[in-house]
Amino acid sequence: MICSIPGLPNDSYVAVDEAHASLINVSLPWDSELGDKGGWSQCLVRSVDEGTGDQVNRECTAWVYDDSVFRSTVVSKFDLICDKKMSRSHARMILMGGLLLGAIGIGVIADIIGRKKALMAMVALHAGASIAVAYVESFVLYVIFRFLTGISISGLFLAIFVLGMELVGPSKRMFVGIVVEVFWALGVMILGAIAYFVRDWNYLQMAVSFPILLFFSYWWFIPESPRWLLARGRDEEAEAIIRHAAKVNGVKMPDKIFDGKTFDEAYTREKMSRVFTSPRFMFRLVVLCYNWLSSAMVFYGLGLNAGNLAGDLYVNFELMGVVELIAYGACVLLLNRIGRKPLHIACMILGGGACLSTIFTVLYADESLQWLNIVLALLGKCGASAAFAIIYVYSAELFPTPLRNSLMGVTCLFARMGGMISPYIADLNTVVSGQFGQALPLIVFGASTVAGGLMCFMLPETLHKHLPETLEDATNFGRVTSSSSGTVRRRQGDWDIEYTVDAPSKECDPLNARTRDREAKEPVV
Repeated sequence: MICSIPGLPNDSYVAVDEAHASLINVSLPWDSELGDKGGWSQCLVRSVDEGTGDQVNRECTAWVYDDSVFRSTVVSKFDLICDKKMSRSHARMILMGGLLLGAIGIGVIADIIGRKKALMAMVALHAGASIAVAYVESFVLYVIFRFLTGISISGLFLAIFVLGMELVGPSKRMFVGIVVEVFWALGVMILGAIAYFVRDWNYLQMAVSFPILLFFSYWWFIPESPRWLLARGRDEEAEAIIRHAAKVNGVKMPDKIFDGKTFDEAYTREKMSRVFTSPRFMFRLVVLCYNWLSSAMVFYGLGLNAGNLAGDLYVNFELMGVVELIAYGACVLLLNRIGRKPLHIACMILGGGACLSTIFTVLYADESLQWLNIVLALLGKCGASAAFAIIYVYSAELFPTPLRNSLMGVTCLFARMGGMISPYIADLNTVVSGQFGQALPLIVFGASTVAGGLMCFMLPETLHKHLPETLEDATNFGRVTSSSSGTVRRRQGDWDIEYTVDAPSKECDPLNARTRDREAKEPVV
C-alpha cells in the first residue's frame, strides 16, 4: 500500500512505465522505517505549497493497494491505515467483546430455555450477522455486525458442545468432545482453501456465510438434552428421547425408567449463587478458569507469530490447521487411555516448555538455527491446541447438569480474556528493549502455562465417571468410591437415594437412581 499520486485518478501500486516510476519518485517521500530497507511512504505525499512554492509533505487522502495476494480486504475497503490504523485493533477487540458476551450470556440462556432452543437462536443470529457483514458499506456497521457474529460464534460452539456431551454416555463423551474440536480445525483448513481461490473479502464472506442457512434443518434432527429435561422436571419428554435412542441402538428398556422421586425441588432449580457456598467446588472452578485463560492466551499468542514462519501465507495458514489436527488426533487416541487430568497436564507443560525453550534460540542461537523457533512454535501450538480441547471435555465433566452451560460460559469468559491479553503480552518487546525484551513474551507464555498444568494436580480425574447431576455431586466428585459394584445411600432433600456404583468407574451415578433396572449397555442419542 502506498499513497495515490494526486491528479492521477487511475494510479496503480506497481509502476506501469518509466514515466509512472519517475512520478512516484517525485511525489512520494522515502520512509526508512518501513522494513529493513525502507520503502515509499504510506501516509505522506509531496506537494507544492501555494504560498512559498516549496515542496512539503502532506497526509494522503487516497491510496493504492498491492493486489498481488488479495484483490480486496477490509483494510483496503475502509482505508484502515495511517491515522485509522488503530481501527483494526478496535475491530478485533469488539469481536472479542462479542465472544466474551456470548460466553457469559448464552450459557445462562441455554440453562433456562434449553440447549436446543439456544442453539437454534445462535444459528439465526450467526446467519444474519455473518451475511450482513458482506454487504456493509460503513465501518461502524461492520464492527456492529462483527460484534453480533462474535456473540453467535461463542454461543454456537458452547451450546453444541454441551448438548453433545449430554446426549451420550460416559464412554462416548471424550469422542464427542474432541470431534467438535477436530471439525473446528477442519473448518480452519477449509477456510484457507476457499480463501486461496476467493481473494476478494466480500465474496469470501459470502462463500462461508450462506451455507449457515442449512443449519436451520437441525431443528428436526437434534433432540433436546435429556439431562436438561430431567433437571427441569420434564421426565416424560426425557423418557421419550431415551426410549427412541434405545430403540435405535437395539437396547431394551424397563417399563418404568424414573420413579418421580429422584431429585427434589432444590435440584431442579439449582442456582448459580450456590456455587459460592462450596469452598471445594469454588477452588476447582478457580483452577479451571486459570487453565482456560492460560490455554487460550498461549493458543492465540502463538498464532500471532504465524506470520513469522517462512514460506507462503496460505501454506502457513494450512500448517497451523494441520498442527491442530495432530493435537486433536492425539487426544482421541490417548484421552480414554491416559485420562483427562494427566494428559491435560502433559499438554500444558509441553506447550509451556516449548515457549520457554525458544528463549535459548532468541538469546544464544545464530540465524542458522532460527528454524528451531519454527519447530518449537509448532510444538507449542500443538500442546496448546490439545490442552484447549481437553479442558472443554474436562470442565464439562466436572460441572453439575443444572449449571453446566452457565459454568462453561464462565470458563469461556476467562478464555476470551486470555485471548484479549495475548496481543499485549506479545508486544512486551516494545516496552523492554534488547534481547531480553524479545524473550520476555515467551517467558510469560511459557511460565503461565506450566503453572496452569501444575495446578491441575489438585483436580480429580473424570475418566469413566458419570456426570455430576447436582452441586453436591460435583463437590464430592472423586470422594465416594467403592472397590467393587454395589450401592451407596445418600441423603438428598427428603429422600434417601440409592446410587448404583459401577466397578470400573468407582464413582456414583446419580442418573442410576432413576434407572436401576436398565441394562448395562447405554443408549446413545
